[in-house]
Amino acid sequence: MRLNSHLILLTFHLLLAQICFGTTTVNLIPWPAQIDIKNDKITINRHLLFINVANKDEVEQVIKTCSNDLKDMGFQIVGKSPASNSRSLKIAFSLLDPGDDQLGDEGYQLIIDDKISIVANTAKGLFWGSRTVLQLLQKGPGASIPKLEISDQPVSKYRGLMIDVARNFHSLDFHLETIKRIASYKINHYMIHFSDQQSYTLPSDKYPALPTAGRSYSKDDIRKMVALAKEYHVNIVPSVDVPGHSGAIIQKYPNLAFNKDTYRLDATKDETINTLQNIFGELMELFLGPIWHLGADEVHYPDLKESPTTVYTEWMMKHNYSKGGQVLNHFINQMYDFFKGKGYQMFVWEGFQPNIFPKVNTEITVCPFDIKFEGIMPIDYIEAGYTLINTSWTPLYIADRIDMSTPDLIAKWNINMFGKGRAPQPFHYWMKYRPEEIKTEIVGGQMCSWAIEEKAEWGLLFGKNAGPGFPEYGIPAPRIQVFSERVWTGSKTSETDLLERTGASHW
Repeated sequence: MRLNSHLILLTFHLLLAQICFGTTTVNLIPWPAQIDIKNDKITINRHLLFINVANKDEVEQVIKTCSNDLKDMGFQIVGKSPASNSRSLKIAFSLLDPGDDQLGDEGYQLIIDDKISIVANTAKGLFWGSRTVLQLLQKGPGASIPKLEISDQPVSKYRGLMIDVARNFHSLDFHLETIKRIASYKINHYMIHFSDQQSYTLPSDKYPALPTAGRSYSKDDIRKMVALAKEYHVNIVPSVDVPGHSGAIIQKYPNLAFNKDTYRLDATKDETINTLQNIFGELMELFLGPIWHLGADEVHYPDLKESPTTVYTEWMMKHNYSKGGQVLNHFINQMYDFFKGKGYQMFVWEGFQPNIFPKVNTEITVCPFDIKFEGIMPIDYIEAGYTLINTSWTPLYIADRIDMSTPDLIAKWNINMFGKGRAPQPFHYWMKYRPEEIKTEIVGGQMCSWAIEEKAEWGLLFGKNAGPGFPEYGIPAPRIQVFSERVWTGSKTSETDLLERTGASHW
């Protein structure tokens, strides 16, 4: 099956549709890349009939998930055969012919006339199309929606949310619900910061003392998270931050500490490397990839001239190093070799020196956040050959009960803009790059929620309808909704329109 030729006209119809009906005629978030809204409407039937035109198992799973979600909204699923009920609203799922890549890996075409048709290259594209259908049908049976045509695909491959469970533990139910919530806005990566100074929250049979009592997940918990994330086309990105931010590991295994530190592992010890590889190897049985975030930020090993021990001095001289930054780079490369050998793509935060020996492997993806650390800027990593994910503090951080980006700042943002320092910062302070200046690639962005208790998390991420506000944290706001449009649709929509559709125009 191929796309109908009249879809070429969708771009030209978009402006007319917005003039005649306004983008709020249908309240879609993120707004599609191309949409043509018709004059006619259809009434939503309570009874839905799903049709697997592709007749593929992976499409059947998309239909199952979509039907379960629609049941929760008050709809009744009458069957899967076109003859089941001729009066039902039909929702058909089709795959394009092999080799037809007009919509890419995640794109979809959606047509609503007398029925609903979703077409894509992949099951993933069909799933994102089904999320658009859920938004269109959110008013429930009996409501009317306009007939329309959509051709949609994302501008960013990586669209992520990070949750910190090491400082404030979050329940399994929280994660399961959050995966569904972010998928509804086409967020496709869910990074969990599992370990830091305060606790180590992952299970381990090889190191049973490692998990923090009362603040850790079982293997069954992780399996449930991973299974649901797979169903909702979300990749879980695990993060055990090393060699810094490692206080919870050091508390249980002090022999791994650097010079009796309480936060920093000794990257010069074979015992440290072997232990971490054992820990990560065990976890890989639970987290199937394709990404692993190593952390590797805020480490600060001493230079040779400031060496605290003869053992450190000898190790530095053996490798012909004189700077502490070389120790960190050496460690990152060791761990990269390990993860690559296991089939994982490795991410790190900013902080390492990109232009010293040994050079950190350029296949590693870098996540800049503070945009001031030791004077290293995003462009320094770009010019050194690294792929980036934009995780800049302004406007993508929810942190510390103090730094709380607002929806209007996020609405001004795109993946080529890196906020300088901590939120909020005036718009003109941001580091802005034109696409033609990017020699490598900025593959997307990620909102990061640090040190927030579960009770406040949903309100701060999704708005007052998702959870209450807490004065000690901040005002609830649809931050994820605004962010999702900027990483899916880019800057095609106006700040005003985006804030109105998300209910944040008062910002």
